[in-house]
Amino acid sequence: MGYQVLYRTYRPSRFSEVVGQEYIIKTLLNAIKKDKIAHAYLFAGPRGTGKTSVAKLFGKAINCENFNDEACDECPNCKAFLENNHPDIIELDAASNNSVEDIRQIIEQVPYAPMLGKYKVYIIDEVHMLSTSAFNALLKTLEEPPSHVIFILATTDPQKVIPTVLSRCQRYNFSKITTYEIKKRMMDILDKEGIPYDEKAVNQVARMAEGGMRDALSILEQCLSYNDAELKLEDVEHIFGLTSTEVEVDLLVKVHQQQIAETIQTVRKMYEQGMDAKKLAVDLLEIVKEALIYSDSANDKLLNKISRIEAQEILRNVSIPGLLQDASNLEEVISKEKQNQNFLIYFEMCLINMANIKAVNNVEYKKAEEVKETKLEPVEIKEEPKVEEVKIETNEVDQDFILKLLLDANRDLRIADLIIYNKLDLYLYEPEKRKFYQMLIGTELLASNKDAMIIVGDKNQVDSINEENNNKELYQFVNEEFGIDKMIFAITNTQKEKLIARYKTTPASERNKPVFVEKYQLAPKEKTKEEKLKELFGDALKIEE
Repeated sequence: MGYQVLYRTYRPSRFSEVVGQEYIIKTLLNAIKKDKIAHAYLFAGPRGTGKTSVAKLFGKAINCENFNDEACDECPNCKAFLENNHPDIIELDAASNNSVEDIRQIIEQVPYAPMLGKYKVYIIDEVHMLSTSAFNALLKTLEEPPSHVIFILATTDPQKVIPTVLSRCQRYNFSKITTYEIKKRMMDILDKEGIPYDEKAVNQVARMAEGGMRDALSILEQCLSYNDAELKLEDVEHIFGLTSTEVEVDLLVKVHQQQIAETIQTVRKMYEQGMDAKKLAVDLLEIVKEALIYSDSANDKLLNKISRIEAQEILRNVSIPGLLQDASNLEEVISKEKQNQNFLIYFEMCLINMANIKAVNNVEYKKAEEVKETKLEPVEIKEEPKVEEVKIETNEVDQDFILKLLLDANRDLRIADLIIYNKLDLYLYEPEKRKFYQMLIGTELLASNKDAMIIVGDKNQVDSINEENNNKELYQFVNEEFGIDKMIFAITNTQKEKLIARYKTTPASERNKPVFVEKYQLAPKEKTKEEKLKELFGDALKIEE
């Protein structure tokens, strides 16, 4: 057999292999189990989402002689299906066979009994392409077909299917497949093919597919034709004229730092290398959108294109009003793309406008400050709480003691304690707790044992964390917010290197020895009114409930 493209090689042969359409698969399986099979179905949805594949699998399943959640793949019907020559599963492409004569040929065959299976299944793909007369010819048969005939109509444009046909079908709406599901499926395929891959490259291909599994595999095939030894992000970007997210984020930041000449030079160089200017504008708009979402929720699960770190980098350099204005500028220039042959000029002007808005905003801010100073009554300006950067040597902790903690550290405990860093961004926008975000952001959790954590940071952070009042507040914060009852000790990178060197030369017999860690005695947290009532009237409240 000749070479088959990936999307045909890995077309689902079982319901369990279908990606992203769980509710449709479950409904069809229930219909088969309960023997409640309709005579006509309409599968509608975007291209490459599995409509035709599911239609064929449904035809295979209802003709299987030993069906049990899945077709058996052993009976004559299943074998004929797997060999692509089942006589009772007939597929018609309405894009090229859309005349009334084509439909009449089907109608003439409908009365005859199935040759091998229990049902004759007619799959009409791109059914919206049928002519009006062809639809009308199909209507009567579709309304009252023989009991052994099932029609499955598939379309990417259900609005073009005439209402009288729609009313005679059970309709299933296929949704776009999520980027995560496409990515997971591609990684499985690459593993089966024995091809190494860069996960960022897989993610980029999944995003480019825009919800279509078939498109994703076609893009993947093109990338592997260029380099079948490995899937690399730089190859994907080179083939399709893309820019990396890191470059795009850097571009946005530089615009707002008013580095216009450098930005324009970068854009022109990328354009000469095959970059699609409109695609770059759309990517920047998506980045701006995600940065705005993150600024409101601090939830990195809502981010698809940029990472949590990249969102933070943008928000450190661009104000919220600036991002909103960026979105407006980018939307406007993207809308002009079809009207102008030289889109690059308009895109460059858009970037210049974005930079000038930054300058205007700065001027307006200064003017506002000048007005504020001319007021007769002094106005007290309350600043957000900031971490005091203490630069004194007395905050250094005893290195021999830290070494003992390090020798007693446990990898699993460290992984469990990383929850602090995973959720730290949630406190960026909480004024009362932001100081703990500022204390810990950029630090590294080096090690944990049952009573302590060792954190690595720069000298100012280390001094701040180890300062007694700050350290006590941080201990209480970690205890209350994350349920972690551990003392926190901070060291510098230089101290870390020395400690690791000492750790490596310490005999194994000195490891895993318990270390006594004295903890702060915190005042008990004041109980709420509800807690006090429960203590006083607990039993009575239960009776009332």
